[in-house]
Amino acid sequence: MKPLMTILLALALTASAAAQTRFEPLTAEAAAIVARGDSCQLMNDTHNSLLFYEQARRLVFNDTVLYKLAQTNFRRGMYNQCLALTDTLLADTLTYQPLKLRYNSLQKMGADDTLRIECARQIVGINPLDAAVVTDIATYFNGKQQADSAIAYCNLYRAIDSTNQLVNKQLGRALFIKKDYYPALDLFLDAFRNGDANPALLFYIGRTYECCSIPERAHDYLLMAAEGSYFANLAIVKALARVSNSSVKYRDEVLDYTQTAFELCQADSASMAEIYRIRARFYSGYRYDYREDSVKLTLCLKNRIKMLKKSLEYEPSIEVEHDIATTYNSLHDLEQEKLWLQKATAWPRNKTTSEYIRYAEWRLKRIEEEMFFKDGKKPGGGIEIVEVED
Repeated sequence: MKPLMTILLALALTASAAAQTRFEPLTAEAAAIVARGDSCQLMNDTHNSLLFYEQARRLVFNDTVLYKLAQTNFRRGMYNQCLALTDTLLADTLTYQPLKLRYNSLQKMGADDTLRIECARQIVGINPLDAAVVTDIATYFNGKQQADSAIAYCNLYRAIDSTNQLVNKQLGRALFIKKDYYPALDLFLDAFRNGDANPALLFYIGRTYECCSIPERAHDYLLMAAEGSYFANLAIVKALARVSNSSVKYRDEVLDYTQTAFELCQADSASMAEIYRIRARFYSGYRYDYREDSVKLTLCLKNRIKMLKKSLEYEPSIEVEHDIATTYNSLHDLEQEKLWLQKATAWPRNKTTSEYIRYAEWRLKRIEEEMFFKDGKKPGGGIEIVEVED
């Protein structure tokens, strides 16, 4: 045991000595060389500043020199070398500047989120007012739908400063995830009033208005978001089409928006299915305008069925099968209604499907006994409805 203890003691003394050498003061010669490196940095001459700092390090092993070397390597895009130097600087003491330099390097390298966020947490532990880092942490947790963690970090910052819009927007996003819509909307609108017209913010404002059942306000902001993103963002265009369906004022725009969405998502089956469902709701909306016009009413219902069947080509759904069955009911086509109700009963019974299955079973028992007729009323206005092609 004695030789082992001797070796361990020697290693401990060596490590201690190495740590001490990092704090040795700059000699006059080394200080002069560092000053020359600093002058080069002021001129954005990182080539010569790196040479001078390396020369100074050969004379003294000092934290100030190591940090300047790390900083220069970062500015030159030499992130591995920067990380190696910050590892040395952080070996025995966590200090803000080396931590932030390490964090910036990890960001530039596209490092694993876990590594970056762990470093970010250490930074916030030292400096809770680093808004960029707090925002990054909150963005990370929001992206993982862990809204409570995002809220905790945002509120830690806001306990000192409640006016930073970068932090406030992430807090709003976290509240949106938790379906706490009105406080989220206040935060989003405050950012908008402060001059932020980013399409992402406009999208969240529009979505929040939509969730608050204020479709016309939702339409206004989603249209601004779509225009700001040149109608090239699928999520925005889908949301705009969806809310336009909810307002008679904007319903005629739905076909244009869904056509744009189709062009954006040809390889995205889930989105294609959703857009066809939006189109189906469009025709469903117009059916009420044509209650006295049996020809146009029938075309609306047939178009709705065609859109729903198209949706099923991209994504199976008991809800869509149910909607097809009920639309055939409105067409008084009991044979087709029965066929689609039977499809619904074939789904495995679970929390999502049980309600639809119970309805299908109930309706199938009565399908031969009941007939539904609708009395007509005054025809409405709106676009001219023609039957869509298969």
